[in-house]
Amino acid sequence: MPFRRTILLVLLFSSISALLLTGSSTAQTLYEQTSGSFITIAGTSTLHEWTMTSKEGRCQANFEIDANGVPTRLNSLSLKIRSESLKSGQTAMDKNAYSTLNTDTYKNITFNLVSANIINTKIQCDGNLTVAGVTKRITVDAVYKVLPDKSLLCTGSKKITMSDFEIEAPSFMFGTVRTGNEMTLTFKVNLEPVGK
Repeated sequence: MPFRRTILLVLLFSSISALLLTGSSTAQTLYEQTSGSFITIAGTSTLHEWTMTSKEGRCQANFEIDANGVPTRLNSLSLKIRSESLKSGQTAMDKNAYSTLNTDTYKNITFNLVSANIINTKIQCDGNLTVAGVTKRITVDAVYKVLPDKSLLCTGSKKITMSDFEIEAPSFMFGTVRTGNEMTLTFKVNLEPVGK
């Protein structure tokens, strides 16, 4: 009888362990940015507020995903935005912005992840942001939502200053209008599993 009880206990423990392992299993999944995503840079000037938006960014991310499609870990992330894809709707302003960013030499704005932490639906990303050839380490918080098709909708914002990237705030009308040093980056990025 004791021997049979021991066997039953071993089988029961094995079954529970298998269930726990199955429930906590994760799979690495590559995601890419899809249409409908955008990144906006907004700031102020002595005349009015301004915004420039790009819908041409390219983002790739490698997540570990649980059985319910929920991210448990962000292993890598890279973002590239063509600088001249940023548009304000005003040709003169765009031209001045491209000159300030020296887009003839520095074609892209990039962000590359160094480390990340996921808590509930928030992803804290620490990485290197490069603007106009200058790289700074920044931390960006994003909130994600798992959509019915298993894609991830990520939103967030981050304040930066032009001077951090050695950018001189552009001026207009012979210096009578000058933009502020602080800018706010706002993003809505839809990430879809590759090969879905």
